[in-house]
Amino acid sequence: MGMSEMKRCLAGGSAIALGVLLSGCGGGGGTASTPPPTYTKLADLTGNRTFQSAGIHWTFSPGQLSGLSVQKYGAGVTIAYNASSDSFTLTAPDGVTDTFSSATSTPPPGFVPPPDGVVLYNNAGGIFVVPKQPLVNGVALSYTALGGWVHIQNNVPSVYAAVSGVPTIASDMPRSGTANYQTSIVGAVYTGQPNSYGLTSDSSATFSANFGAGTVATTLHLVGAQNNLLPVDFGSYTGSGTIASGSPGFSGALASTVPNSIMPSGEFSGAFFGPQAKEMGYSWYLSGSAGSSLSAEGTVVGTK
Repeated sequence: MGMSEMKRCLAGGSAIALGVLLSGCGGGGGTASTPPPTYTKLADLTGNRTFQSAGIHWTFSPGQLSGLSVQKYGAGVTIAYNASSDSFTLTAPDGVTDTFSSATSTPPPGFVPPPDGVVLYNNAGGIFVVPKQPLVNGVALSYTALGGWVHIQNNVPSVYAAVSGVPTIASDMPRSGTANYQTSIVGAVYTGQPNSYGLTSDSSATFSANFGAGTVATTLHLVGAQNNLLPVDFGSYTGSGTIASGSPGFSGALASTVPNSIMPSGEFSGAFFGPQAKEMGYSWYLSGSAGSSLSAEGTVVGTK
């Protein structure tokens, strides 16, 4: 897979994103109740800030993904934004860092401009992709954002795709009831061929949360297209997971609805964002068993 294709996959398929939380003051003395926390939308954030993320990590091999793993919320990539220099310093869980600035971003040879609304930073060691705000049913989310980081070491692209944003405060997480989310899905499927299959609009996802039980459930239906070829149905997958105690984060496992020796399985990791877990997002991956070249990755976002 070439660098140009890798950029297209990241810009359209996955992603790290940015958010910070401003909590409200506590209530007065006596028996006065504590007012609900205050949240600032992503579009209204200003100044220096540091962001946490949840997502997945992999390295590129020709036509497929390898070394796939999930990173739970708070244990993924950390993004520190410096307002005066308009720069981002990304720190991976293993301590690797990379700094990107609009003032020093230099596109590499053969640069392919990103899609409209996608900001692409380049430096000698990698690429940082910041897509436009994700949409659900044509409406931009307010508290959830996506992104992707390619860090090149020894000529091997190491990729982090994640979700972040303005996280739901632990004390503001619902403790009872259930919720179904309207969703959208982006991603790509790899079959060992030179080019990947980008997910089409025929792909779909569902997501629900049982806050009383502390669990989440999801389904994925993946349909991909490659160049001008007819779309290919890569099957459906179900997932179940748990909400981390004292955190907006959640994670779980994915399995094919038609399990056999070659159908892939995988994991997902994400978090809830905004007041009362109004929005959610997670990154996911699928990987075939030994002897299978099928793998996939992407992101699902949603709103109540």
